[in-house]
Amino acid sequence: MVVWSGRGILSILVLIVSFVICLKLFPVEQSDYSFVVAFFVAGAFSWFMGKKWNEQEGRTVMDKATGQEMVFKPNHSLFWIKMQYWAFIFGAFGLLILVQQFV
Repeated sequence: MVVWSGRGILSILVLIVSFVICLKLFPVEQSDYSFVVAFFVAGAFSWFMGKKWNEQEGRTVMDKATGQEMVFKPNHSLFWIKMQYWAFIFGAFGLLILVQQFV
């Protein structure tokens, strides 16, 4: 079960699309590098778009019954982790695969 809010699901979708494209572009002997590139592409997308979407101004509304102001801020997350922080997770997986190639 995938849990997301807002546009957080796009991180996984970009990762999957990047895997498919990279597997078609790289030769079979170097298929591990396609995973590295796909993780880095998904990480870059998650960082830049997550920062852009999550740092937008919140919308302030007033509750008529209590007179209290509430601010609604955008939340684009995947598995309760904000979208921009998935860049570090994807980058770590990419580096792990890359290091395993040389060991």
